[in-house]
Formats: sequence, structure tokens, C-alpha cells
Amino acid sequence: MKIILSARDINTALPKVAKGLQQYLALQRMAAHLPNFHVDPGFRRSYNHFYRVRRGVAWRQVYFQLMGRAHQQGLPFDTILNEIHKATGRLEASFASKMLATLRPTEPVIDSEVLRNLGVRLPYAGAQGRFGKICVLHKELGHAFGNFLKTQQGRYLVSEFTQMYPSANVTEEKMLDLVLWQTRQTSPGVSAQPTGTNTSAMPACIN
Repeated sequence: MKIILSARDINTALPKVAKGLQQYLALQRMAAHLPNFHVDPGFRRSYNHFYRVRRGVAWRQVYFQLMGRAHQQGLPFDTILNEIHKATGRLEASFASKMLATLRPTEPVIDSEVLRNLGVRLPYAGAQGRFGKICVLHKELGHAFGNFLKTQQGRYLVSEFTQMYPSANVTEEKMLDLVLWQTRQTSPGVSAQPTGTNTSAMPACIN
């Protein structure tokens, strides 16, 4: 998986980042400063709005309780994904990644717009070894983010983002995530599958 963004892509996306960036910063401030933030009604409302959580009350209760435990215990992505599945019967790849990225802002988010931009898809429902494939995708996405940020274009993105939003305290990974989310096109030359990994042979995540 390789991220391709031109200077033009970056320059076009950056002004569009402003609204989501402010919402993200407010959410992360609550997560950093509120005691037991995961049970705070204001945090939950902001989180549900920003990450478009459209699930029932019981599901959300399970989810935010797990967020508190993940925060206290430092749970990795595969454990979060598995715990949500055990409690709800659903493999919630996107919401598992959003939980982890809230707690560890250097982690990537599995978002439909970002994946569409990269020409990557989640494994279909019922796919053999789906849990493991989701874990591999999350790991490969993290590698792709790290590799891109080391490139000339990656450094350009960080420089331009910092210049446009000098007071925004966000990780470089989140800068890239926000730009990708606003780049609504499929970049040419992006592999549609994680590279170097036989995902069909991956029954579980390896951390």
C-alpha cells in the first residue's frame, strides 16, 4: 500500500480541513482533560457527531465502556476489535480504529473516505479470515502513513499544514489523515491490497 499525494492535492485539501480539525481538537481536549472522559455526555455527543456513530444506545454503552478499559489498559487494535465483536457480534473495523486513534493519536483511522482515496477496501462480510485481514489492513495503513511522512511530499504536507494551522496541536499522522479525508479521489498507482502479506493465511492480528 502506497500513498500518493501531489502538492496540488495537498494544497487543495488543506483549506477544507479547517472545520473537521476544530471538531477534532475539541474532542481530543476533552479526552485529555476530563476525568473519566468516556462516560462524559459531552464527550460522547462530540465523539458520536465527529465520527458519525449511528448505533443504538446499547451498542454505544458497550463501546464507551470498552474505550475506558482500552485507555486504562493500553489495549491494542486487535483486542479492541475482538472485544467489540464479542459484545455486539459485529466486526467494527472503523470504530475500533477510531477508538484507538482517540487514545493514541499516532494510530491510523480506517475510514471509508480514506480507503476509497487509496483504492483499498475492507474485506467483505463473510470473507474467510476477515478478522485477520482487517488487522493486517490496519497495520499496513500505519506503515503507509509512516512511509509517506518520510517522503518529500510528506514533509511538504506537514510544513504546509503547520503553516496554515500553526496553533493546531496534532500529530503528523493526523495531519495526513485529515488531508486524505478531504482528497476525494483515487490516487493512481496505489495498491488495492496490503503488500507482502498473505492475508488469507492470517487468522489473527500479530502485534
